[in-house]
Amino acid sequence: MDLPRRQADDVFLPDGSLRTVIDDLRKMTDAHDMAIGIVYSFDFRTHMLPYYYADKRMAPCSVRMLGELLHDSGFRNVRIVIQQWTPNFAPSKAQLGGRSLDILLVSAMQVHAEPSYDLIRDAHSMGDNRPWILAGGPKAIYEPADYLEMGEKLGSEFLAMAPKTGFGADCVSVGEGYVFLDLLRSVLRERKASESPLVAYERLRENRKLDEIPGLVYKPVDYDPEKPRAIHTGVQRLLRDLDELPMPDAGYRMLEPPHRRATLSAKPYPPRKVGKLSMLSSVISTHGCKFSCSYCPIPAVNQRTWRHKSAKRFAAEIKHTYENFGIREFFGTDDNFFNNRETVIALMTELAKTTSGGKPLKNCIRFFTEATQFDVYKNKDLLPLCRKGGMRAIWFGIEDITADLINKGQNAGNAAELFKYLCSIGIEPMAMMMHNDGQPLRSPKGDLAGVINQAKYLFDIGAVSYQCTYLGPAIGTREIETAIESKTLYKTVGGKPVPQAFCDGNHVAASKHANPGARQMNVIKAYATFYNPLNFLRVLWRMRGDRVIGKRILFQIVGMIGVCITAPKLWSWARKIQKGPIEVYQGLMPARIPLVDAQKGHEIFWAVKQIPASYLPQEEGQEPSSSQSALSKVTRTVTTQISSVNVGGRPVPIAN
Repeated sequence: MDLPRRQADDVFLPDGSLRTVIDDLRKMTDAHDMAIGIVYSFDFRTHMLPYYYADKRMAPCSVRMLGELLHDSGFRNVRIVIQQWTPNFAPSKAQLGGRSLDILLVSAMQVHAEPSYDLIRDAHSMGDNRPWILAGGPKAIYEPADYLEMGEKLGSEFLAMAPKTGFGADCVSVGEGYVFLDLLRSVLRERKASESPLVAYERLRENRKLDEIPGLVYKPVDYDPEKPRAIHTGVQRLLRDLDELPMPDAGYRMLEPPHRRATLSAKPYPPRKVGKLSMLSSVISTHGCKFSCSYCPIPAVNQRTWRHKSAKRFAAEIKHTYENFGIREFFGTDDNFFNNRETVIALMTELAKTTSGGKPLKNCIRFFTEATQFDVYKNKDLLPLCRKGGMRAIWFGIEDITADLINKGQNAGNAAELFKYLCSIGIEPMAMMMHNDGQPLRSPKGDLAGVINQAKYLFDIGAVSYQCTYLGPAIGTREIETAIESKTLYKTVGGKPVPQAFCDGNHVAASKHANPGARQMNVIKAYATFYNPLNFLRVLWRMRGDRVIGKRILFQIVGMIGVCITAPKLWSWARKIQKGPIEVYQGLMPARIPLVDAQKGHEIFWAVKQIPASYLPQEEGQEPSSSQSALSKVTRTVTTQISSVNVGGRPVPIAN
């Protein structure tokens, strides 16, 4: 199932809503000195191809945006912690401006969820002096209830202090930045002088005033661990005009310097050095995609809408970031940049005519984006304009060049023509592929069905980089229930639960194949087919006249190093899933903590269908399962740990 969405005439916030809530918060000056920590969690088990180079070289857009929203709202005592750079940070030991944290905001992708749980547990170790804890990000959007209980790992000394409801986030956001600001405004309006935001929040929760803010999940005051439930306040309204968002500036000035301490530094990282730490900048340019791939949750989370920055704002952001922080490379957090022709023309025309220090900005920066082969090929007459605007690389979600897995209009002939043309004008084509249960390792000569055949073909037609992930069902997509009911989703391997980090698309975590270890090794073989010393020599041999030769050489070097790092990790997992035993999920299960609609009071399904809880009212027309009574005994069984942020095995961009 897709994520629910609002009625078509109620999808967007009224224009100006974001600026209104920011203005309201700016007037609450007595709260502006509160210590606020924003943490982006990171699981180092994911540090491998295809992400290992970029994952430590970019401050994620999601946490930067939170910092920028808070700064615009008047808050000055804010610090952003990126766990890639500060892995040992502990909220319980943090001091900011001479005071402990008042608010802790934790953001995580699903593959980085487990370190985010540790952060929340650590904050709870502070007892009554702990901060108000909120969880957000892609993991929270798709599996909010997972953040509401996690006290069992703290130990008896901390559990003795736990309230009846156990440890966890106080509230979970299943929406964008506006949802958090709206909640913060309500809490600060309720807050009395010198009162902590947590106390004010608890009063709102007791009075059920949180129900007025769409996009939240929280536990009710009368929460019963024997019959657990959480309140869901409804689907968020989206910000229509992305120009209402703050300029990307303050977020870069709040970054915690890299270190291995548990504490915070006295000052944030010097802005003049940010370009050396975060060499890539993620920039919001467009949101949405017209395709409806069964394995992708992105169109649903955007409620089937198309949004984009204005051309002037888009160019101004890139210019400002380059001039103030020295960042030269920009990655658009686009789902499909070429989704709309008019948008491409407007954005790239403005970027092409923008100057910095008397020079064309295009000569100072490199802009990267993501798109489908079909849309880029259809609009290839716009590519010279894109090149003039500074576009230097396009990541293509081709998945399977034969279109046997999914047909998005891609084919081998068009790919060859398009890649050759892109290279000729100086834009690097980057191929993103997916291996799957039905795809062979090799196919006969002239047949591109095999994963190795496709990797070789992509190198031959000019792809500069290559990634190969294994298709796994993502929660919030139409494939997830099929995977659960067909008993192909791994629950444990060798008696141990499958880590959420292994839902990264690199690890085979769902398969009906009789030889899953071999399927895992196929991913390594595909990478080694594209990145290897022989191909590196071929690149050097053919370098004359190649307009993207510099990046082609760089990616071969980085790719070969990445293969050396990735292969041992995936080989180890291949051995484990080959040896087994593998326990799979035995069909749909009740939610560990069912979600209840705040307005109607009945249980709802969110991102995945589940067996209704016997003790909760059901939506009209929602029939209880014949096995419900038997399964009601396991309603507190941990809900399926499935990929909440993967798009065909690839993590959704951080800003989404």
